[in-house]
Amino acid sequence: MKKSLLALATLGAFAGAAQAQSSVSVYGVMDGSYTAAENKSKTTAAGAETKTNSRNTVNGDGAYSTSRLGFRGTEDLGGGKTAQFVLEYDLINIGNGANGTDTGLNQTSNTNARTASLGARYSWIGIGDKALGALRIGRQESSMHGAFTNGLAGLANNMPGSIYSGGSTNANVISAAVRPYDVFVDQAITYVAPSMSGLDIQVQYSQNAYSAGATTASSGFAQAGASIRYSGVKNLVVTYGFQQDNAVVASTSNAKRTVNAITANYNFGVARVYGLGSWHKNSNLATGATTRDQAAYEVGVRAPVGKQVEIWGSTFMGDKKESTNSATLAAATTGPADLSGFQLGTQYNFSKRTTAYAIYGTQKVKGKNQAANTEISSAGYAIGLRHTF
Repeated sequence: MKKSLLALATLGAFAGAAQAQSSVSVYGVMDGSYTAAENKSKTTAAGAETKTNSRNTVNGDGAYSTSRLGFRGTEDLGGGKTAQFVLEYDLINIGNGANGTDTGLNQTSNTNARTASLGARYSWIGIGDKALGALRIGRQESSMHGAFTNGLAGLANNMPGSIYSGGSTNANVISAAVRPYDVFVDQAITYVAPSMSGLDIQVQYSQNAYSAGATTASSGFAQAGASIRYSGVKNLVVTYGFQQDNAVVASTSNAKRTVNAITANYNFGVARVYGLGSWHKNSNLATGATTRDQAAYEVGVRAPVGKQVEIWGSTFMGDKKESTNSATLAAATTGPADLSGFQLGTQYNFSKRTTAYAIYGTQKVKGKNQAANTEISSAGYAIGLRHTF
């Protein structure tokens, strides 16, 4: 009897030790706000200006941070090796509840009524070694993203006023978006080198290509990227990011996009100062023509005011050239233009997890040369509450 009890206790101890080697945690962000946005567009000099306005409450995509739910896990494999995974989803339209139709007052006429969805942000699995680094496979953020956001005083929020400001899944679409890179990369393989004396390096590759047949050209997409981060000097973080995409669609399109960015931030104690420079070029591989050549720069400052309040402000400027010098303006493709914008924001920290915030921003793509008298602009503000868990 004593031997049986001893064996059972020993087995339980081993089981507990094995279980302690693995861990899974749940995390997320809930961000809801009242937002108001205005987009104006005049894409030809003789054309009429169009204007769209939107208002919404409990903006589901998150004005400050995208609402999300995630799971991350790690298993100790021994000898300094670990297995890891991250599975994270957007929580879109959190203010509208679950999927379905609400037959209540005015709900049937609201195209956004009671719609919600889960969109995968991260879905990768990997293995790591303290001496050799880590290898991750699946959908991940691009190597450029970490380098780019290092230079943003607004911490990559979803409102207008920054080079980073992009489109949105809600009514607050930023039509004057000039972001030069993709935040997430599908089907990616990423190598993260071990950190050495404040130096962090990662490289990334993704490809999705196929052949349609012996007489039809192959189609597909390939992306390569890398980032270098240096934090070996006190209070200073400097990063460099690179991204290159090649897209081929059965010989009808053969485009290459190349993006470089250098960013830095320095903490003076009373405030942290941010700086960013980005260079974005699109070209047609078949003809060698440059279809977009954009350079944009952003500076900003973020400062604490007492123990619970932070404020920030940033401004950016740049220009976009086109080989065709088109008289038609589009934010993402044709027409030479000057780029500009600014953003102001503040947050009140109730705790480390709960924050109230207010953000205002505006940005503009203003045509020049043959595209003079054309303009695309976006402006908006948000007042909201964010909780992380």
